[in-house]
Formats: sequence, C-alpha cells, structure tokens
Amino acid sequence: MISPPDILKDRYRLLDPIGKGGMAVVYRARDETLGRDVAIKFLATDRLVGDEASARFLREARTIARLAHPNIMALYDVDRQDSWHYLVLEYIPGQDIQTLLVDRGDSLPVDEALDLMRGVLAGLDYAHGQGVIHRDIKPANIMITPGGQVKLTDFGLALTREEVRLTREGMLLGTVLYMAPEILSGGGFDTRTDLYAVGAVLYELVTGRVPFSGDSMIAIASLILNAPVTPPRDLNARVPQALDDVITRLLAKDPGQRFASTQDVLDALPQTRPAPQSGALKRDAPPPDIRLYAAQEDKAAALEAERRRVAGLLQGDVIESLNLLLAQTSAFEMSLGRDQQARMALSVLTSLTRQAIQQVRDLENNLHPAALETLGLEPALEALADQARRAHGLQVTLAAERLPERPNPQIELALLRLAQDALDRATRHARASQVTIRLAQHDTTLEFAFADNGTAISGTEMLRAVRQRIEQLGGTIQVAVDLDGSFALTVTFALEPPVYLTPREIEALQLVAEGLSNKEIAAELVISPRTVNYHLDNVYSKLAVNSRTEAAIYALRHGFVRQHPG
Repeated sequence: MISPPDILKDRYRLLDPIGKGGMAVVYRARDETLGRDVAIKFLATDRLVGDEASARFLREARTIARLAHPNIMALYDVDRQDSWHYLVLEYIPGQDIQTLLVDRGDSLPVDEALDLMRGVLAGLDYAHGQGVIHRDIKPANIMITPGGQVKLTDFGLALTREEVRLTREGMLLGTVLYMAPEILSGGGFDTRTDLYAVGAVLYELVTGRVPFSGDSMIAIASLILNAPVTPPRDLNARVPQALDDVITRLLAKDPGQRFASTQDVLDALPQTRPAPQSGALKRDAPPPDIRLYAAQEDKAAALEAERRRVAGLLQGDVIESLNLLLAQTSAFEMSLGRDQQARMALSVLTSLTRQAIQQVRDLENNLHPAALETLGLEPALEALADQARRAHGLQVTLAAERLPERPNPQIELALLRLAQDALDRATRHARASQVTIRLAQHDTTLEFAFADNGTAISGTEMLRAVRQRIEQLGGTIQVAVDLDGSFALTVTFALEPPVYLTPREIEALQLVAEGLSNKEIAAELVISPRTVNYHLDNVYSKLAVNSRTEAAIYALRHGFVRQHPG
C-alpha cells in the first residue's frame, strides 16, 4: 500500500506504523501543536472504491466523537488530505489483551480477568447508553495502558440504533471467534450481541481457549450456531460457579436468554477478592471505641460517595457538552475552505476545548479513581504520576513495587488520596519541580513515601484529613518540612503474620459485628451457648484482641458483614 504523507496539515508528524487491518492502517504520530503523541487511523486507499467505505469511515468518526468515557479511546480530530481520509485518536501505549494472553501463554487469574472485564463493561455500558453498539468486541480491541486502565478501541464496525446497515448483503464484518449466533445466521443485532462477545472474551481469559474453534471459518460458525459450549469450570476448576453461570448465560444461542444489559452483567459478576470464608486473615490494631470507628467510617464513605457523585456530574454535564462543542467546531472548520483567519481562530478554539476536556477528565479521574478500583494501588499511582507530568510539567520519579497481594481497599484508597493531596500541595503551594513517590512491602510492613523539592513551607494543613484517616486505619505517618521548603512524608502499615479462622469462627465473628449476643448467635447457628463461647474464645485468642468491641471492629474493618437479601 502507498504510504501516507509524513506530515498532515503542518501539524501531525507521522512516527511509525502501529497497526494494520483490512480497512485501515494506524500510525503513531506527534501533534506538534499540543506536544503529545496521537494515533492516526488512515482509511486504506484501495478501499475507497465506491461510497460505502467512506461512509463507514465517517460514521466511525461520528460514533467515537459522541463517546467520552475513561474506558473508551478518545477521538481528537477527523480530516482529509489529498486522497487520505484519517482520524486523529488518543494514543494508547501498553498492550492489548490478545498480546497479554500470548505473553502469558495461559489463562489469567480469575481476579485479574474480572478486573479487566469490569473496565470493558463500564465503557460498553456507557456506549450502549449513547445508543452505540460496538459489534467487534475481541481481545485485540481491548487495550491496557501502562497505568492499568482498560480502553475499548476500534469502533469501526459500530452502529447506532438509528442507522441503516452499511455492510453489503451477505458480507460478514468482525471476528468469527467472538461473533454471536444471530449475526452468523443473518438475523438482527442489539446490545446483547456485544454481550455475547464479552462472554467469549471472558471465557478465553479464564480458560485460555476460545469457546469454539475449528479448522475453518465455516466449521467455527457451525459450532457457534449448533454446539453447546463447554462450561469454563470443566477447563479450569478455579473458576467460581457464579462466574461459570455468568459466562454460560452470556454465550446463550438465544439472545433472549442472555443478560438484558451490561449493568446486569456487572451486577452478576462475583466480587473480586471476596472476604474469605475460611483461611487467612490479618491482624490489625483496632481503635478503642466501635461507635467512634463506625462514625468515622460513615463520614469517610459519605465523602467518597460525594466525590463519585460530582465525578458523574462532570462526565454527564461537562465533558459531554465539551465533546459536542468539539465535534461541531471540527465539522465547521472543514467547511471554511480557504478562509485562513477563520480557520486559525476556530483551530485555537478547538485546541482550547481539547485542553479543557483533558483537564475535566483529570479532575473526574481524581474524584473517582477507576484504575484503583479495577487494578489496584500501583497502577493508580502510575496514572496519577502521568497526569502530574502532563498537567504540571512535574518531574515525577515513581518506584512502586508490584505488591504480592492487594492491601485492604480502605488502605489503598487512603494512600492514593494522600498522594493526590501531596501532589496538590507540591504544585499549588510549594512550587516544586521534582517529586518522588515510593511504595514497597517488606516482611512486616507496607511503606509509602512522598518527597518534593518545593520552596514553600505552607500548605501542610491540606494533609490533615487524610492523615487522620491513615491513623484511623492503624497506620503511622511522619511528615518533615525543611527550612528550604523541601517536603517528605512516610506512611507505614504493620503487616502481621496471617491468622487462620475456621468457617464456624468466621460465622461467629460476623454475628458479633452485627451486635448479636451469645444467646442470639447460638440460636442463629443452631448451636449451644457454650459452643459459642468456645468459638469466640478461639477468635479472640487468634486475633489478639481482648473484647467483643475489638473483635467487632476487626470484622467491620475487614469487610466481614453478611449480605442480606434486599
């Protein structure tokens, strides 16, 4: 294929090709105006015969332009130079899930697979809410950034509910391995078609195999249409039965037997790293008063809920409006012809709008850190560091070891909020140019450290609330500000040897947390009060606590609360 121009519109300088398909080729390029890398997708010139390919290409631009979500690749611009139609897209470093599976050479751990698919489902739920059906969900179209964020890419086959189908009669688009039966049989499609593909990808993640394979496309299509799927648990005994049920339902031949929406799938997925029903628990130093602890927990939960509410408002009321403005200005700019002054003025407005969108996205991510919830503290810190480099020009040195296992979610969130507040102080008050963030787990401790080369001593009061939260969770924090303004803090959480409780001891502990007396616990578990005393004595001894209050606080802190229907 003939290569596209090296420079587009005196702005985008092509660097290297990063992908190629039947319809398009993708290059990494440098946006000389904004000083950032972008991905430029060119429609293959040999596909421009007739109007269909161009119509699909322009449809992709309109489709992506209306989608603004952390788990969906962003569209920056659309244009044409000579015979080259192109999209300017968000450049996503990292790797796709297909490459990840090849590198691993096996299935992924169930928790990791669930984390990835929750990101996919979140982006897909937003797209479906905008009336967009992707139609080509597959591992190669799911990217994982270095910061651990999941990005859904390639809406080239996406259709809105209002559009007529542009594929030629009898022509199949997409990847057969992940294609729903109704597409193969020539029937209609809706959001449940995407959910089938989600099920096929999740099946491959947890088993290392696609649901159906064969020697030819016809053989695979026949199996998808007619053969029952092998349950995932038959191939990987570590797959929970609840997840097996979800995947099997997603892969139902009849769309009516699948889930009705992506949110229904998210609700049905088993929780990642659930509180153990038996086995290892970890000690933690409890605060002295369960009422005080509960009140502090309620305050922390209310604050996080408000942050997420504001993040939702930013997404729904601000980012979507700015994206609409951006799409309109881009379309209007293309219609100005040779009026250079008008084109320049509109180009400036477009650039300012893009910068505003990025700033609002950064604020939304700070309020609702999706990377922390889906992938953990280390990827969330990396995403935060990347944001600080881009937004403030900070030189950030991040040394975050991959922890053997994820800490308590409350500790993860507290440390991320501490990093956010410390970075805010460094940029707003201390005028720092260099920042160092470290995270490491030693034999008996989890240690987090932050330091900057700021010149202002003020601003440490910004850390008061998160410092109280760290101490409430049993951590210790040390803060030092030198006379020249340089700042450093260190947080340490003790990691004691694991404690093993039997299933019956865990049940008793859960009921203690609910405030039941020994007599009530005996009635609930259908055992004698003497047996309850025996189990609780063992619990107190293993947890190294001295009272029901301390045991209840331990249970609350570690999520040992029964889920009651309704």
